[in-house]
Amino acid sequence: MRTCIGNGKIFVNKDLTLPKGYVLIEDGIITYCGQEKPKCSFDKYIDALGNHICPALIDTHTHGIGGYDFNTCSLENFEEIEKLEYKEGVGSLFCSLVPETHERLIELLKMYDTCKSSLLGGIHLEGPFLNLSKKAVMKEEMLQSPHYDHFKEYINRTTKLKSMTYACELDTNHQLLQQGIEAGIIMNIGHSDATCQQVLEAEKHGAKGVTHLYNAMSQHEHRNPGVVTGAFVSDGLICELIADGFHVHPDVIKATYKVLGKDRIILVSDANPFKSAKEGDYIFSGKNIHVTKDKALVKETGRIAGSTLKMNVACQNMMKYCHCSISDVLNMAAFLPGNYYELNRGSLEKGKIGDIIIINDSFDILSMYKDETFYNYELI
Repeated sequence: MRTCIGNGKIFVNKDLTLPKGYVLIEDGIITYCGQEKPKCSFDKYIDALGNHICPALIDTHTHGIGGYDFNTCSLENFEEIEKLEYKEGVGSLFCSLVPETHERLIELLKMYDTCKSSLLGGIHLEGPFLNLSKKAVMKEEMLQSPHYDHFKEYINRTTKLKSMTYACELDTNHQLLQQGIEAGIIMNIGHSDATCQQVLEAEKHGAKGVTHLYNAMSQHEHRNPGVVTGAFVSDGLICELIADGFHVHPDVIKATYKVLGKDRIILVSDANPFKSAKEGDYIFSGKNIHVTKDKALVKETGRIAGSTLKMNVACQNMMKYCHCSISDVLNMAAFLPGNYYELNRGSLEKGKIGDIIIINDSFDILSMYKDETFYNYELI
């Protein structure tokens, strides 16, 4: 099937924006992107009506949506998960798995390896090799010291493991890090009490990024520099950021953007499974949590328990807090994660997967084109 989407401003990649143009998708792959309307015939034409034509967003850290928990849901739930994710402009995501027993993690990895949904861009293991002192809402009894045989089993059970969060200070000889690198896994530092120097040493040995900067890690203290300091002074660690204004204060988000810029920030939701569900009480990672539209908290302690952040709202918040342009936020939510994780998506270049959103100036999702299907939302 051949589809043309046109009559809109096109955000091709971080270096190229066309004031008006057309994108041609054939059998799910972009075959043309330019200012001239393709002369070939096509089966469907979608008129953007002067709005913005952009690559769909990529959420590389999320635990579920609509009550579907990636640690407990089945593959049959993905049809409903897709519907909810598409409404916020997400065309690809990583299932983020929190620590479970070794046997249960193996089961989950094997299950997701058979998942056929094109929404699933990969798997993110958030642990289990995390620092107990920075566990946040993780199940304490499921955390492990670096266990190389266990990690080897995780790697061997799936072809879809794209990223892992680990506490670099526990991996004293960098053996876990090297194991992940050799398997093609992006190793990100998080849930960590590392010093700045330990972070820089891990970067020197191949660590690539930092998971949800500021949250569940040692901070930027003037006499006790931690993971956050390491991120700032590193040569180029890529940092996830939860831009809901609650996990990180808007002023700190603004300061972070000034320090790191659009080329070192990846916007993520870090959503708990009850984003887009009704307000109420739920269980996540073994904790009783209360979920509202804006936040999720552990009932007994008041601790943050993931977010309820929609990805397009993260983009809107960055535009509000930091005065970013649409191109800037697309870099943090599509172009950069696509390149960082080598996903063959996240831009509108020829040969890339044709997951496309149409948005307005306010970054509202007007429509989504994915898998040869057009979803029209019109500010619902």
